[in-house]
This record gives sequence, structure tokens and C-alpha cells, in this order.
Amino acid sequence: MPKKMNIIDKLHQEFVVDKIKSTDWENGSSGPLVVELDTTEVCNLACPGCISEDLVCNKTSFSRERLLKLAEEMYEIGVKAVILIGGGEPLAHPAVGELMEYLGKHDIRIGITTNGSFIDKYMDIIAEYSSWTRVSMDAACQETFDKLRPAKNGKSEFDHVVNTMKELAKKKKGDLGFSFLVRTEADGFGIESNIPDIYPAAVLAKEIGCDYFEVKPSYSYVGGQAHALVVHSKERMEEARREIERLDALADDNFRIVKAINMEDSLARVEHKQEKDYTFCPVTELRTLICPSGVYVCPYWRGKDSFRIGDAHTMSMEEIWHGERRKEVQKFVNPCKVCDFHCLRHESNMEVLKIKDQPQDEIWLKDEYDRFI
Repeated sequence: MPKKMNIIDKLHQEFVVDKIKSTDWENGSSGPLVVELDTTEVCNLACPGCISEDLVCNKTSFSRERLLKLAEEMYEIGVKAVILIGGGEPLAHPAVGELMEYLGKHDIRIGITTNGSFIDKYMDIIAEYSSWTRVSMDAACQETFDKLRPAKNGKSEFDHVVNTMKELAKKKKGDLGFSFLVRTEADGFGIESNIPDIYPAAVLAKEIGCDYFEVKPSYSYVGGQAHALVVHSKERMEEARREIERLDALADDNFRIVKAINMEDSLARVEHKQEKDYTFCPVTELRTLICPSGVYVCPYWRGKDSFRIGDAHTMSMEEIWHGERRKEVQKFVNPCKVCDFHCLRHESNMEVLKIKDQPQDEIWLKDEYDRFI
């Protein structure tokens, strides 16, 4: 079967262990190591079932000046990696090229999750500075793509995105990924199954020159809250398993097949209950989310006022991170009470807690440097 993502090993890098050991867990860390940044809540696509539809309706963005100042503040507070994500489409912000150039020149690693339609505007900058660029495609052909990822202007972006990815594949220094979210009628919103596209999409990814093809399960959002796996029909998941098993034959030294953490549970049509017996979320001391609508403890609570720790339009990173509001929210975020869903950071939380209490000389270290913990 395809390789499953491993987020635990990353926590055993020396700089992460040092961060964990030096943190005052009563009063909070000195600053996050990783920031997920929504540059804008504007998007050029109209994907059915968009998880950020409420935010995209706001159409808010950071000003050029504030976005670039945020980059300086992240550098000053010790951020090691920034993931451009959304929210909206992160590369739609007109100053994102300047932002990436600043981050890259100041040794802050960049990861990009994008719909791919604006890559060509920043081709050379992305090729030079992005550690990884993951393009959300979910399709192998224009027909499927236009149903799942239609453009608001009515013009298909499929050929444009594929051709742009091919160009980036020739120039890039970092990884280029093709992301495939498995959808079926069970997702609602009039969505049709894209399972027949799984294998040909991976073939297309390899032809493009991608470094990896990632297959992911879909989640439901009840009352605006994730994260319950969508339960697809038995027949659809048997079909999906057959297609995913075919992917192994495509893997080689230059092309990886990656299966998202919860993909197997989706195929088995089960969701294992996470028993969270810890009363605070240590990962929120290492990562945070910055959006035009606010700064939040994590992406699961994007747009939710109770989990909003500050306003990046009017407050500096230093003010937000060491402010009273963040302390209040951190005390409120008791995972065993308020995070009653499948959290992708649950295993990381348990490992951080283990490292936190383990004697330094008993902690094994990984000889690798990946800042995207």
C-alpha cells in the first residue's frame, strides 16, 4: 500500500526537542515554530462543499504593508516555517510574491497549498523558495475537474493548472505534489464520484513531473465543525481500495505515493474514537493559524470566535502570542472536552507530552531537517 505520512519522527529533530524542553508549559512558549497563513479569504474557484465558504464570502485580505510586516514579525519571534494555505486561495494575494521572497531570504521555509491557478504569476519565486507546493486537483480530466473545482468566471482552469505544474516541475528546487481528495455522492452538494479518476490522476501526476501523489479522505463539517470522516457506501470504498492498490506500481525513486493519515479508516468505513486524556493542547504552542479574520489556535477552529487569540491587522505577533487573550484561550482549549473530533495532531500531542517529561538523554533524535512539524 502507499506510504503513510509520518508526523511523529519530525518531533524528534534536535531543534524541536530543544523547543519542547525550553518551553514554560505553564506560561506558554516564546513563539510558534510553524505558522499556517491565510494571506486572503478571496478565491477564484467555487468548489461544491468548500470548507471555507463562510470565510470566502467575506472577501477580506491583509494589506500589502501588513502582510510584509507580518513576515518580519514572524522572523523576529522565531518562526521556522510558513505554510501558505486557505481560507481563500493564498496565491491570489497581489503581494504574496514579495512575502515569499522575504521569507525565503530570511531562511523561513515555505510550503504552499494551492489550487494552482496563480502559480505562473510567481513561477521563479516558488521554484526558488518553496520547500513543497501541493496542488489540489481531485481529478484526472477536465470533465471531473470542472465539476469539483469550477472557476467562478465559468472558464475551466484544468489545462492551465496542468501546464503550469509541468513548467514548475522543470524549475523547482522543492517538492511538487498532486493532491487527490476522494469524493462520492455521500459528500452531498450534488457531488459525483471521482474514484474512477484516482489511478489516471496518479499517472497524470507522474507525467507532469510531480514528486508525489497524495490521496486523501473527505470529512463532514457539521455546524461548521470538522472532523468526522464522511461514510461512503461499501461499494464505493471497495472501488476506491482497488484503485488505490493499483498506485503502488507507479512508485519509483522519483515518484512517491502518499496515503493521508486517515485514508485507511475511510476505506474501511470506520472512524476510531480518539481518547484524549490530556487537558491542554501542546501543539498549539508550536503551531498557529493567522487569517485576515483573526489568529486562531489551530485550523480546526478557523473562524470561531471562542478560539480566536488575536487580530493580526491591529496587533503584532509579539502582542498576540504573549497577550492575555491567548492565555485565556489556551486554558479554554481542553482537548478532552472541546475537541470531540478526529484531530490529525492527536498523535503529535501525545508525543510532545512524552518528550516534555522524558529525560533529555533518553530522547532519540532523528538526523533530518524538516521544519514542517
